Amino acid sequence: MRILYLINSLNGGGAERPLPAVIGLMRACGHSVQVVALARKAGNAIAWLEEAGIDYHIVDDRDPQRFASLRQVMGYIRANRPDMLWTSLTRATLFGQVIGRALGIPVASWQHSAFLTPANRFLLRRTRNMSAFWIADSDFVARVTHRQLGVPQARICTWPLFVADATAAPATPWQGGGEDTVFHVGSLGRLEPEKNMELPIRAMAIIRARMPGARIHFSLCGSGSQMAHLKALAAGQGGGNISFEGFQPDPLAFCRRLHVYVQSSHFEGLCIAVHEAMQAGLPVIATPVGAIPDIIHDGQNGFLLSPPTPEALAERILHLYTRPELCARMGQQARADILHRYAHDRVETMARAVIHRAERLVRDWHRPPARKE
Repeated sequence: MRILYLINSLNGGGAERPLPAVIGLMRACGHSVQVVALARKAGNAIAWLEEAGIDYHIVDDRDPQRFASLRQVMGYIRANRPDMLWTSLTRATLFGQVIGRALGIPVASWQHSAFLTPANRFLLRRTRNMSAFWIADSDFVARVTHRQLGVPQARICTWPLFVADATAAPATPWQGGGEDTVFHVGSLGRLEPEKNMELPIRAMAIIRARMPGARIHFSLCGSGSQMAHLKALAAGQGGGNISFEGFQPDPLAFCRRLHVYVQSSHFEGLCIAVHEAMQAGLPVIATPVGAIPDIIHDGQNGFLLSPPTPEALAERILHLYTRPELCARMGQQARADILHRYAHDRVETMARAVIHRAERLVRDWHRPPARKE
């Protein structure tokens, strides 16, 4: 079948990062897929799509920040009619639902996050039946979709958007060491309010005050509207041990440079960055939001920040800095846990079940009604 994968943008966030793997499996099942974006935004996902040889189209590319209108998207889909629409993120889902109903095309829709704005939750509750079924990126998001949107559990599938790679090299564990050895802490994510990047910056100021001689450096990676604010905050706190490293096209390579990973978000879904960090063998210190508590077992393979305060984060970072053996042991456990939970065969089985459901949907959608005798 021909699938048109409709997504908000090619920004490069958590909804776009798994596209090569998701579409690669769709193609392996014999289907052709085109990604259609309502906007370019930062365009960081384009390199991933091109490297994987995935066809993509931006409906209106005159202004990277501007979303295409419903009329423009309708016109494109009418002219390039697929067998199925597969939607990702709220705007694309709402557009896809309207267009699917107007053109008689079946729709399946992703849910990625536990958080929906009140307006989006209101709209999606009322359009939930316009998607034939919904795909959650984790068991947690499946539960939230059922509760928030009122989608029956029978119409929700789970396709984890992370596949562990046991062949990927891990990071070098923290060994303590001499004067030139630096304990490297880092975080990846869009520099937007929901990622709460102020938290680790304020924690680093507390660390400097409590242990002035500590050789601890924090790398903050990503781009977004809060860049200037966060840089000013770090500078105002004397943040010589904080660096802003921009968007990282290879998150796993970045993680291999670290000893500890921090995820300070106010809300998440699956949170691929945490999974990538754990696969790299890093203990993760994270806020207990979204599906994160499902994979981080406090004190065993990482720490859950409760309460999520700069003081608590600073304490956990210093705890691992002064205990190299514990830091290494927790990182090893994190990697073992993620390789087991997201083993390739396990995730592929779940993904193929979703694709086969889509195949049945398209087949039944176009099947003529039985004639009455």
